[in-house]
Order: sequence, then structure tokens, then C-alpha cells
Amino acid sequence: GGEEKVPECEFEQGEVYAVDVAMSTGDGKVRPGTLRTTVFKRNVETNYRLKMKASRYVLSEVDRKFPTLPFTLRHFEDERSAKMGITECVAHGLLTPYPSLHERDGGANVAHFKCTVLLLPSGTSKVTGLKIPEYFTTDKSPDDETAQALKDIAEREAKKAKKKNKKKKKKANK
Repeated sequence: GGEEKVPECEFEQGEVYAVDVAMSTGDGKVRPGTLRTTVFKRNVETNYRLKMKASRYVLSEVDRKFPTLPFTLRHFEDERSAKMGITECVAHGLLTPYPSLHERDGGANVAHFKCTVLLLPSGTSKVTGLKIPEYFTTDKSPDDETAQALKDIAEREAKKAKKKNKKKKKKANK
């Protein structure tokens, strides 16, 4: 394809951003894996009257302990009951599953990192996400070719998302 320009963007004090990074040692075509999903997040804008007792238990616990943050099945005292209840909650859009990610070839390593950052007068502050130990530092940086390839991938994904949103809006307006 042709050379694409990344639109210029200015970050301003007082803004909040979600940073979502997926990396792979393979060809970069990361997809949801076949392993059972164990990380979920509550969709607070969605409501539904659940039928199963196990599902109501799960939703009640999620609303009480993790109303807006991701959680794992390990957080439940009765994990077996939670597994049953999660299914109905996901089916009705009350919970969003976060599947494990894999490469097509199966031999590649995949890492996925998410965090939320605040742009404050005193500087940038990471408010969610795992703490990265100090010993995870590097003196390496991508060469120009790799940096450009990463920009190209990000731009393609942004265009795909934009097209998808336009289609959703058109469909909703019909």
C-alpha cells in the first residue's frame, strides 16, 4: 500500500487516556486464544434480570467488589459456581470477557498490557494497571524501520475501528 500519514494529535493537561499495548515475537497477527477466559469486566451501562442463582451471585459480587475494574475468577470464594454464573452474565452483555491472546503459529510469545494515565500539571500519572518493577528497563529502542512499521500497524487498526464505528452508526440510524 501507499505511505500513510499519522494524524497529528496534541495531548493536554487534565486529559485521561487508556493505553492498550499488545506485542508479539511473531508476525503481529494476535488473536483470541482457545484457553478459557478468566478475566472479565462489568459493563455498568447494561442491566438484565438474570435467571440463575449463580449468575445473580456473580453479578452481585462484581457490583460490590469490582464495579468498574477487571477481575478474575480467582477472586470468588466459590469459583465453580462463579464459572457457571459468568456464562449467563456474558451472554446478556453484563460482563465483557478478556480472552488470552495467541499468535497463529502458536510458537510466538504474546504480551498484553493495559493501563490508564492522567495528564496532570505535575506530570503523567499511571493510575491503573500493573506496577512495572524497576528491573524491567532497557537501553534498547526500535530502529526507524521498526518504529515506522509500528506506526503503520496502529494507523491501519485506527482506520478499521473508524470504519467499524461508521457502519455501526449507519446501522443504528436506520
